Amino acid sequence: MNFWRKQPAEFDFQISRVCKHCGNTFQGKYCNRCGEKVLEKRDQNFKNYLLNLLNAYTFVDGKFFNSLRTLLLKPGKITSDISEGITVPYMQPISFFFLANFIYFFFPVIQTFNTNLYNQLNKMPYSGFARGKVDEYLSKANISLSDFSSIYDLNSTGNSKLILFLFVLYLLPFIILTNYSDRINFVKYFHLSLEFVTFILIVPTVGMSLVTRGISVILESINSNWNGEIGDVYYSLFLALLIFCYFVPAIHRVIGFSWWRSVFGGFLLVSSLILVITIYRFTLFIVTLYLL
Repeated sequence: MNFWRKQPAEFDFQISRVCKHCGNTFQGKYCNRCGEKVLEKRDQNFKNYLLNLLNAYTFVDGKFFNSLRTLLLKPGKITSDISEGITVPYMQPISFFFLANFIYFFFPVIQTFNTNLYNQLNKMPYSGFARGKVDEYLSKANISLSDFSSIYDLNSTGNSKLILFLFVLYLLPFIILTNYSDRINFVKYFHLSLEFVTFILIVPTVGMSLVTRGISVILESINSNWNGEIGDVYYSLFLALLIFCYFVPAIHRVIGFSWWRSVFGGFLLVSSLILVITIYRFTLFIVTLYLL
């Protein structure tokens, strides 16, 4: 099966070529005017076709793994490097965010950004407003609260993942307010917001949720339970500490604050997440209600 074998490097970088797209004369693999790639034999074999197809549909290439490694080990470096014009090693921040969102979307058991109807109606600062809107809907649709709740919760699950980009936009002004510097432009703050939410999706949301579910299975096997051993309050505090420990070095690297100022800014930003999540959940309620 010769089409699976590695092809020898035979490309001649010295000869001049004419771009089939724009007609420009150039040397090398890519046209220096329009960027069109020279088509080689190896590009048309079955192995490379599958690899290109995988990359097109999953975005999983060397840039993804390098971006992921940098995100986890060097907070803020992606934002800092891209702002300095170093873009080749990384996925674009917005593409990286959407890939993290894509991963989160296909974990139906993880509902970190979702809020069911019961909590919307009883445990949110805007619950009184929400109950009034639901009562109006029930009277017009002529259905029971129980039936409506099932429909709402099903739709809210999908909507919470589809509108997650709004969380980036809601977090952005709080990053600016708590860590303002006249040396940092808006785009850099936006990239930092993308990086922060990407981290939250990958580590506290997907990563830690899978770990805790594994622990829950182990505890259940010995007739124990998660809430009895650890509890949601302690777990939430742990996640807040994890996010804080990521925010502080990222702020130090990107904004250029001293460590003490970065700690203060990180504390303010983590504290503001409560308000950001509340705004996001209110938006989720409105979107879900009016799309039913």
